[in-house]
Amino acid sequence: MGVVATGLVLLLTVGVRKPEQPAEPGPSVRATATTIAGPSPGASAPKDAEAAPVDRPDASDLAQLDAWARRLAKSAKLPDNVLAAYGRAEMWLRDTAPGCHLSWATLAGIGQVQAVGAGPLPVPDQTWQQWSARATQDGKPTNPRNVDDAALTAARALCGGGADLATAQGWWTAVLGYTSSAADTGDILTAADAFATAAPA
Repeated sequence: MGVVATGLVLLLTVGVRKPEQPAEPGPSVRATATTIAGPSPGASAPKDAEAAPVDRPDASDLAQLDAWARRLAKSAKLPDNVLAAYGRAEMWLRDTAPGCHLSWATLAGIGQVQAVGAGPLPVPDQTWQQWSARATQDGKPTNPRNVDDAALTAARALCGGGADLATAQGWWTAVLGYTSSAADTGDILTAADAFATAAPA
């Protein structure tokens, strides 16, 4: 019984055993970012969005994360579980890559611009091979159709190059490296700005 209880605690604890951040970005992210034009003069990073809850390594943050997602979901026009996945990725990267300043709004922007149909946030195959991680740490293999895994994988890739996404140059470099499309990146910026204005219910 004690083993079962311990397993449940670990499964419900968002802040336990985060995937390790690889030390160096893969060549695909770095090379792509340098071969596509950067931001135009006057470009900016997305507006600040309401931050996801603070990650507590020794306690479950699941209730706080779910409550946060429910408060913003209607205004953001996103399902609770999708917003929670983006928020969890922001929480974890805040700790593992504190200089990245990734916002859930950027992940939501990528999802809105690049997702096909009702699928989760898309992750390019090469990016998945390098950066994939299981968000729930339940021992199951990573799954690109799982929104939690997709959000965490995208977040790790965006922050893997060491860019500061709070700056225009850093944001454009990271997102261009991820999308390989200047047009999509501009649309993602617009979408991320719109998500950033989501107000709690």
